[in-house]
Amino acid sequence: MKDWFMALAPRTRLVLSVSVGLVLVAAASLSFAEGWFSGLFGSKASPAAAAPAALPVAQNLGAKPTRAEALQIQSTDRVLGQFAAPVTIIEYASMTCGHCAEFKTATMPSVKKEWIETGKAKYVLRDLPWDPLALGMSAVARCVPAEQFYPLSDALFAAQKRIVTSGNPLPEINAVAAMAGLNEAAVQACIRDEAKQQEILRSKEIALHVLEVKGTPAIFVNGELVPGAVKYSVLKPTLESAYAKATQAATPAK
Repeated sequence: MKDWFMALAPRTRLVLSVSVGLVLVAAASLSFAEGWFSGLFGSKASPAAAAPAALPVAQNLGAKPTRAEALQIQSTDRVLGQFAAPVTIIEYASMTCGHCAEFKTATMPSVKKEWIETGKAKYVLRDLPWDPLALGMSAVARCVPAEQFYPLSDALFAAQKRIVTSGNPLPEINAVAAMAGLNEAAVQACIRDEAKQQEILRSKEIALHVLEVKGTPAIFVNGELVPGAVKYSVLKPTLESAYAKATQAATPAK
């Protein structure tokens, strides 16, 4: 499933002077947020440009992992649930992806209640930002201690529509981040943290070029891809199958 941002990105945009940033037609408000936020990463928009600056380029990616290695828990992962749970759910998402926000509100509550809280599954959210605004929001979410990561990520997804359609997304992000104890200076420091940017961009490169993810959200259940913002009723059989296989494999033969 293609992300809604990717569908909107090609549309015609109107560009004003650098001092006031990009002003978009109403149908391209997400792209406005993208262009405005890119300035926080040090890029400069040209008054004659037809589109906002692209994402920063990933640097020093290191050795390319295999698919199996990419689907293992990484040192940079924030794990929700019991580490020893037999089912591993890995979701690649973009903070500006509408389908990702839908998955968070419609499907994840049941997943948390029936799988994560019962110890049958653990969950990992990984970054696949489609635009500079998503990159910045992910950087902010990864600035807080591990125990605050998922509450802050959920809050950013809940505020997504307000953030991406605002003429100035930073105050909206600041308001959400304040609930996690981040002041405005801390938010901007997180956004400009090049090491954090590179960590997030590496996550994207692995998703695209190792796991061949085509859109977000992309959910892997013990390595099996379930694409799109599927309802819980659609995801549940895959979870049950993965759990059955994992627990049977762990049961010693008599």
